[in-house]
Amino acid sequence: MSGYDSLELGEEQGRRIDALKRSQDTFERNTDHVLSSLRSKLSDVEGTVEQLEDRERSTGRRFDTLEADLEEAKKTAEARSDELEEAVSAADAGLERLSTRVSALERHLRQAEGAVVVDLDSDRGGKLRGLGLTVEEGLAAEEVLLSAHQRNVLQLRITHYQQARQALARHRSTVRDAAAVLASTAAGDPRRKKAEQAFTKAAAEAQTGQERIGRLAQSAQSAQAEQSADNARRAESAVVVEAGQRACTQLRVRLRSRLSDALTGTDLLPVWFTTALGPMAPPRRAEEWLEAALEVLAYRVTYQVTDPVLALGSAPSASQDPRRAAQFNELKRDLRDWG
Repeated sequence: MSGYDSLELGEEQGRRIDALKRSQDTFERNTDHVLSSLRSKLSDVEGTVEQLEDRERSTGRRFDTLEADLEEAKKTAEARSDELEEAVSAADAGLERLSTRVSALERHLRQAEGAVVVDLDSDRGGKLRGLGLTVEEGLAAEEVLLSAHQRNVLQLRITHYQQARQALARHRSTVRDAAAVLASTAAGDPRRKKAEQAFTKAAAEAQTGQERIGRLAQSAQSAQAEQSADNARRAESAVVVEAGQRACTQLRVRLRSRLSDALTGTDLLPVWFTTALGPMAPPRRAEEWLEAALEVLAYRVTYQVTDPVLALGSAPSASQDPRRAAQFNELKRDLRDWG
């Protein structure tokens, strides 16, 4: 008999109670399992948090160490910078003393009996001066000509006008073709709609193109006139420009040969040369130095500068000779790198 007979319960109610009891047992087991799993996960989370805290503390220590290392490196760099500045200052002072001694020695040599100073300004018969003046004439002739950029701008204005005229011609041709189709087709013809669209679009573009041509025409005519005038000036000055270019080549060849002989010889260089350019070319910029020296030599022979101390002589008047004044100022700026 069932254990519920003494409570006078029905057989059906007993089964229900047994089922509820089993469900409760199952629920308790599942709950225990879930709680156990949650405890395990919570333990894992706590372990992870501890690891992160350990890493944070370790990172903090590393950061502190890195900061200390950087501070030490900064102090070391500052100390070395101070040492470098002192070394540079000492080197500058030593170089200044050496330059003074070299200058004194050079003065002594110049005063010594039999001392010979190279005459870089020598120009027997005025041939070098003649070449220099021919160069200046060629450059002056080139100055009145338009540059390549200016000519390109003029040509671009002309090209825009020509392109606008070509586009207008195409639009007008489209208008004529569409008008012919409209005049020869009936209302229901499938070609008519397409022709109407083409006519409307091309007519509007032709109107816009006509207005654009009106704006471009004057600019193109002006550009054409400037271009023609420049072509005429080029034809007139071609002989002078070419002569200047040939003279420039000849002058530089002669001056370069003279300067090479002076630098490799045993005679003293002029005071104006060593004052402006130093006694010799710097190893790393020898070609630049040589070019600067040639420009100065060309200036002196062209304008007959004979000043024994000043490489370029006195400053010329910008109002009386603007080309020479501009050249003087440019050379003066260049010599700041060498003197």
